[in-house]
Amino acid sequence: MLIKFLGGVREVGRSAIYLADEEKRFLLDAGVMLSGREVKYPMHIPPREVDEIIITHAHLDHIGAAPIFFIGLGRRSFLTALTAPLAKLILLDFIRVSKGLLPFEILEVDKFVEKSEKLNYNEEASKNGFKLTFLPAGHTPGGGQVMLEFKGRRILYTGDINTVETTLLKGAFTDYPPIDIAIVESTYANKNHPEREEIEKEFVEKLEEVVERKGIALVPAFGIGRSQEVITILAKYSFPYEVYYDGMARAVTQILFEFPEWLSNPSLLERAANEVIWINTERQRESALKNPGVIVTPAGMLQGGPVNFYLKKVGNSKKNLIAFVSYQVEGTPGRLLLEKGIITVDGKLVRAKSEIKHFELSSHSGKDQLEALIKKINADKTFIVHGEPENCERLAEYAREVLGLKAYAPKLGESYII
Repeated sequence: MLIKFLGGVREVGRSAIYLADEEKRFLLDAGVMLSGREVKYPMHIPPREVDEIIITHAHLDHIGAAPIFFIGLGRRSFLTALTAPLAKLILLDFIRVSKGLLPFEILEVDKFVEKSEKLNYNEEASKNGFKLTFLPAGHTPGGGQVMLEFKGRRILYTGDINTVETTLLKGAFTDYPPIDIAIVESTYANKNHPEREEIEKEFVEKLEEVVERKGIALVPAFGIGRSQEVITILAKYSFPYEVYYDGMARAVTQILFEFPEWLSNPSLLERAANEVIWINTERQRESALKNPGVIVTPAGMLQGGPVNFYLKKVGNSKKNLIAFVSYQVEGTPGRLLLEKGIITVDGKLVRAKSEIKHFELSSHSGKDQLEALIKKINADKTFIVHGEPENCERLAEYAREVLGLKAYAPKLGESYII
């Protein structure tokens, strides 16, 4: 069997992995990378050379290119039952904000999502000689690790994985059967995260401090997963001030109410959603900027979304705070603001006056957790993906030199026979 890495190697973004032999051809994820105004796609592969598309979760870096494979052709896709409605939501929003510049339209999104086979966790799909199971990944609501059995071999693709329980999700399932081939992410392969509860308390205390000094705390957060986690943290600690909730996060939350069994604490999310102020109009957005409080809104890396409406005002005062709660990919506006203190206002680069702080509420496993994960998987061959070059190389080196495994950090376009 051939495995070819079309994206998401030695980088974070545009994940796409091709598996093929003379009988079957699979594509594991098909994402994009948003770099400034540019959309970067995985390396090209003719759609006719793909039989099955398997998607781990509903973030654009894993699904943003998937509809391309449904232009004029019929093929199957596999998603979890919760990923399906979230994928449709984020892809339709992607089309809207891209204003006709994408190579697909609503029709292809509908074909991709509506005709997909939707699975629950641990539910097996057995099709034409292969078996597919999604295992909980702990990264996003509905996100799954892919376990693919084909011709007597078992392949595990972790996708994005988090083994730590959060206020929103349980940690990833890691009680694996014997694995032949493993594909493992490495976003934080060189860094451990602080204890979750410690960061939660620090986060809440900082937001209270900002509001009490009559400031506004802007929390840019991914619409799927991170926004909901933020408001559940605030509810958990009985945050006493006004919290405004904007953007796609609202629609995602409504979808999650329909899948309570996929969450670690659905009653906490329900309470949190009842306590926040839902923003539905431009007038409400303007009102949220008039008084001290907290605003939780996409996009997490400042690439579109309502967050840009708030940035100009919030970034222009020392009493305010911009609180990042997720990974900022290199080349994104979020990374520029976090590292350089610069925001884009009316098309111009401006130095922010507000306080800027990053809180490690990560939905990716840290260094020690990834090392323990690879040791537990103990695959015959391990491929390290989804990380900056030094992270991919470091984790592969650990697997080889410490664990004695056959491990690789593939480069873009590289192929292996497995």
